[in-house]
Amino acid sequence: MAKKKIDSKSLVDERKREQVVELYRTRLTHLKRAQLFVKEDRMALAVDSYNKYLGILALYFDITEDRLTPTLFDAEKDMTELLLISHAYWDLAKAYDRSPNLVRDCLRCLDQFVKFSIGFKYQHVNAQIIRKFNNKKQAHNPKAFDAAYQKIQVSSKKCYIATMCFGEDHPNTQTLRHFKRSIAYSESGRDFIDFYYQYSPMLVNFLNRNILFKEIFNTLITIPALKVFVYLLRKYVYNQKTHT
Repeated sequence: MAKKKIDSKSLVDERKREQVVELYRTRLTHLKRAQLFVKEDRMALAVDSYNKYLGILALYFDITEDRLTPTLFDAEKDMTELLLISHAYWDLAKAYDRSPNLVRDCLRCLDQFVKFSIGFKYQHVNAQIIRKFNNKKQAHNPKAFDAAYQKIQVSSKKCYIATMCFGEDHPNTQTLRHFKRSIAYSESGRDFIDFYYQYSPMLVNFLNRNILFKEIFNTLITIPALKVFVYLLRKYVYNQKTHT
């Protein structure tokens, strides 16, 4: 008798899983509808469709939507899906930002947008989305959107060229990270950071594919230049401290 109950439960669970998988196959339909509604500025319908898309993903992983995280996905195979999720949260954050009563929802979606941005190849692109949005002064809560930008573009520990030359935890790499953060609060500093994130990954990828050229380039140009720059930075910081 007990075995029959177990078999029956297993059969029910299997059928439920099949239904979930079938529903999962429809998720992109809701996503496309949401994107269309955004273009038409029908934000209430867009929010509903985005929530259906994210809800299906959560159901597929047997969690609640607020617990969706990039770790549930394969960073390489699911790169497109991860990008789509980040943009879904971005559009939701903008939609919730329109209402003073939905600030908490806006902040949560911004946090999710950040979580699904940092560390991925499209990180720089997502940071630029926020910056352009803020530059147009469209946000009702610009400090929240600016904080999200800081987390993605500035708080990220990625320092491609320095890491390539010295390693992740080398003192020179740490010094250059501090420099990056120190200039992030001026417009010209942000322009420099944006330029750096736009082109440095391409340079590093090129050098990694051409090992001999990489050795020559780093030995003769990159490492000496960075060492001089780090020396000048530390000397400047030291002088500032001694004169205060």
